[in-house]
Amino acid sequence: MESLCSLLFEVSNEDRLSILLQLKGGGMTVTGLSREIDLTTQEVSRHLSRLSETGLTEKSPEGLHGLTPYGELTLRQIRCLEFTSRHKNYFSDHTLARIPMKFVARLGELSGSIFLDDIMVVVHNVEKLLREAEEVILNINTPYIASTFPLIRGTFERGVEGRFIHGKDQAIPEAMMDDRNRVFDDDLVLQAKRSGVYKERLSEEADLVLYMSEKEVAILAFPLENGRYDFWGFTSSSDEARRWCRDLFQYYWEKAERI
Repeated sequence: MESLCSLLFEVSNEDRLSILLQLKGGGMTVTGLSREIDLTTQEVSRHLSRLSETGLTEKSPEGLHGLTPYGELTLRQIRCLEFTSRHKNYFSDHTLARIPMKFVARLGELSGSIFLDDIMVVVHNVEKLLREAEEVILNINTPYIASTFPLIRGTFERGVEGRFIHGKDQAIPEAMMDDRNRVFDDDLVLQAKRSGVYKERLSEEADLVLYMSEKEVAILAFPLENGRYDFWGFTSSSDEARRWCRDLFQYYWEKAERI
């Protein structure tokens, strides 16, 4: 515990953390660091001395300061804390309690995501995703949106594979059934299932909302502490965020009940 507290103390300093982030790009001189982070060379030298004593940095024979393997690993782990601290208000009342720990440990991969707190923007993102998807659509627990019914049909007709995970209690609201029936007849649904473009499974474990394609994540939202959703969350087109969401979807897909 003492070594952890020592590490946290060193990286809690904004200047020392800035130095570590600068060194991600490779070795640098004291003068170069001083110029990049706007500190005096004396201040940089003092911080580097502390970082070196902690084992995070080292000095090469050429006089360049760089990260040790321990320093590189620490920065990779800090990304997770940086992401959650940047969105601390969101994570103060939204829970990831049922998300597997191996994915919580990878939350730093969502660092490039954009926070959404407008349900109309979420709907717009989902509609855009459906219009532009070319290969696959992955959906977990996203509520039915009547305006997307024709767009979903369009993805089936384009041969885009749609995989849907939801709980047993999730059903199309009665008020939307007429819209649904105008777009989807039983023959179309049966044909989509037979051709493999429409796949559906049930899961009570998947405690999140996700709608993504091979190009982007339209919405990734976690539940409130009371189990309900306000559909605030994150959107991203970064490779890392898409990989995190795709891996999490696959985790639940493999555990879900076939229909």
